[in-house]
Amino acid sequence: MHSLVDLYKRIRTRNSILKDYRSKYAFVGIGNHSLHNLYPVIDFLHVPLKYIASKSSVSKDLINRSFPSITGTNDYDEVLNDPEINGIFICAAPSAHYELTKKALAANKNVFTEKPVCLSSRELKDLIDTLKNSSAACLVGMQKRFSTPTSLLRKKLKKQHIISYSYRFRVGAYPEGDVFWDIFIHPVDYVLFLFGNAEVVSALKTRQDDGRQSVMLQLRHTGNVVGAVEISTQYAWSQSGEELSINTEEGMFEMKNHQVLTYSPKPQTILSMPVEKVFPQTPETQYLFNGNNFLPVFQNNQLVSQGYFGEIQSFINICENRNPRNISSLESLKTTYEILETIRK
Repeated sequence: MHSLVDLYKRIRTRNSILKDYRSKYAFVGIGNHSLHNLYPVIDFLHVPLKYIASKSSVSKDLINRSFPSITGTNDYDEVLNDPEINGIFICAAPSAHYELTKKALAANKNVFTEKPVCLSSRELKDLIDTLKNSSAACLVGMQKRFSTPTSLLRKKLKKQHIISYSYRFRVGAYPEGDVFWDIFIHPVDYVLFLFGNAEVVSALKTRQDDGRQSVMLQLRHTGNVVGAVEISTQYAWSQSGEELSINTEEGMFEMKNHQVLTYSPKPQTILSMPVEKVFPQTPETQYLFNGNNFLPVFQNNQLVSQGYFGEIQSFINICENRNPRNISSLESLKTTYEILETIRK
């Protein structure tokens, strides 16, 4: 048994250290989100970055000092014209993503673009048309699609008949950008990803004098699934979070902050009579996923459970022709953009 355990550990260590890449990559942007959420994953995967590009000459000098094996540049065309570069990560100012992505796709470079990839359905259509004339691929960084509980939940929901759901997405004030494209795109895209295309039944908005606002949505999805969604910046960042409850014929799924996912099967009924009324039953709760911060292992790292690792690994797999499946394509965002534009009016 000890020899088997040792063999397993050696294989695990080898797979963690040895990475075989045929391509080289570039990163555009050096902001807070890049440094804290994306670069750590790229470094863990030993992705061979050749360039980090930024607008500022000061940032370029800092890059060359802080990343001695990587070239800092202010010249985006230098990156696009380099035949060694097969994939480009774009995480700049949201207003710049559209032009940066379009130029990269036109240059036949595979692109990972942090959300929002653009700021309108018109721009999204233009990117889709550009992609059709390119040999490249584009993956949009909607990390909630790649979270650990989301993957588990989608597998479970395939075997269940969904009736309805409720979803609350609460954060604090957001004065530094367009809250719909920068923040609200996440919850809208997430429910569409889980439950399919939808129409807006109603959308009630409230807004405070300081700019904080909420939207209460009622959605009807394909298959007659109905949902109630609250998305809001009228809370506090220290109390931010999201909660999802899904009611199916067979039971209830509950997900909180992409850290806990549970399932509670419903008691049986006989001739429409609930058995629990006659024979009291102890409610059963199954933990499908429970992030455990006590154990500092790979699976419990929030960059993994929240989906940042999965989205970057998926993009690398596309670039390296290991697994071309793309669950966050430009095409898949069409309804997300249509609904965002509807509720922004």
